[in-house]
Amino acid sequence: MDPILLVGFPAVGDFVRCHSAIRILAERFPERPIDVVTSPGNVSFARFMPHVRKAWPLKKRHMELGLAERRSLVRELRQQNYGSAYLMTSTIKAALIPFMAGIPERIGYPQELQFGLVNRFPAGWLRHLWAFGPRKTRLYEEVCSIATLDARPANVDWPAPQLVIPAAELDEWRSRAGVEAGKPALAIFTGDMTSSRSWPMERFISVAKDHSNRGWAVWIVGGPREHDAANRIRAELPQAVDFTTTPLLDVMYQLGASALFLGVDGGMSHAAAALNVPCVQIFGSNLSYIHGPVNDHVRFLEPPISTPSWIEDTSGVSEERVREALAAAFAEPRRQQGA
Repeated sequence: MDPILLVGFPAVGDFVRCHSAIRILAERFPERPIDVVTSPGNVSFARFMPHVRKAWPLKKRHMELGLAERRSLVRELRQQNYGSAYLMTSTIKAALIPFMAGIPERIGYPQELQFGLVNRFPAGWLRHLWAFGPRKTRLYEEVCSIATLDARPANVDWPAPQLVIPAAELDEWRSRAGVEAGKPALAIFTGDMTSSRSWPMERFISVAKDHSNRGWAVWIVGGPREHDAANRIRAELPQAVDFTTTPLLDVMYQLGASALFLGVDGGMSHAAAALNVPCVQIFGSNLSYIHGPVNDHVRFLEPPISTPSWIEDTSGVSEERVREALAAAFAEPRRQQGA
């Protein structure tokens, strides 16, 4: 049967959330291969997504039209004979790709009035179109609505994103990185320390020291934005490992090999949750439901309910609550993927 093309998001967390739609499509059309278009960095994540056959990288940044590169990608896509394209991102730039590739069925929300470029819409698309301002529904719900055309069966939950790393690859990474398989590791994702999404640095350091004193390895994960935080943690805890300069593919192994994950709102938090790692995640007031992972093993901590809902600052989350949540998450048996 004709393969399916899913046009995903460039950001890590948003792209990971697209796997819910991929799981739905794989169940609806088990005989049709599924390929994705996303940013080059996300190709590293796509290879760990069940049901994804191939990931096509698109290098242009969000604000760049990049017609020359899109034409180059379109020439390759035309050779694949895709029958349907599912547009997770509701932009004209995204819709141009399947339109130029001649894919007959192009499904998505016409949020930028890309009628013609998109020719099939989920139920309730007009109401969605008129919902100006901040997003009214979770991104998770939007991508699942596109994949199902909003045909949600009664009493059936949409699936959560899922990433799976082959055990042999994880063992090979441990050997290459010199990681002790029997020593538990706490992976810390601080986010950008200048952002309101992050958590006070002195509290991250205190939690890291506590776990190190109890025989844990401490890994700081992320990318360039987290490198300054890694330096500050290592200044107080030299034995902590700074993984913020490693390739994105290795970040997947770091997350998959960790025994616990402590993080804030960001792409690494979605990846850790999808990898089934026990997670404690810190968010601003009333934001975890909208922006957080939907995997049900994640423990969210937010400022007290008395804090106004528009407060993004996380300083209201105490160190004591984080320690208790980490202990509870580690004590809970790790669930099987897909359960």
